[in-house]
Amino acid sequence: MSIKNGCFGFHIVFRVPNDDVARMETFFETHQSFMRETHHVEGDQEPLVLTYAVLRGPELNNPLDPESGDTGHTLFGITEIYRGPEGCQAHMELGQSREAMFSELMALADQYMISGLMGVPVEYSMNS
Repeated sequence: MSIKNGCFGFHIVFRVPNDDVARMETFFETHQSFMRETHHVEGDQEPLVLTYAVLRGPELNNPLDPESGDTGHTLFGITEIYRGPEGCQAHMELGQSREAMFSELMALADQYMISGLMGVPVEYSMNS
């Protein structure tokens, strides 16, 4: 299946002090295991995840100039795309049922999340 306009997803960005990066990495290792255990990548059963990606990089003083040096923070971005709102809902229900993981996500979001799009439609894609 491909991503197209009308699919739904999440995109969250975290800004983490370099000293706390290990905590974020531990969370994403747990989250990836959860995704592999509970989500589908083919078929019709929800949640059917079309994209799951976590990106990581230093926060640069000037993002357009790699030579500008970094701020002492690391940026993490997570993107998940589903066929529709039903996939987002199924994902959230499964995630909330993992109390320890969900509690850690809420604590990390409270401390480090700088932006988030939660359960919103894809507006532009290569397969409109």
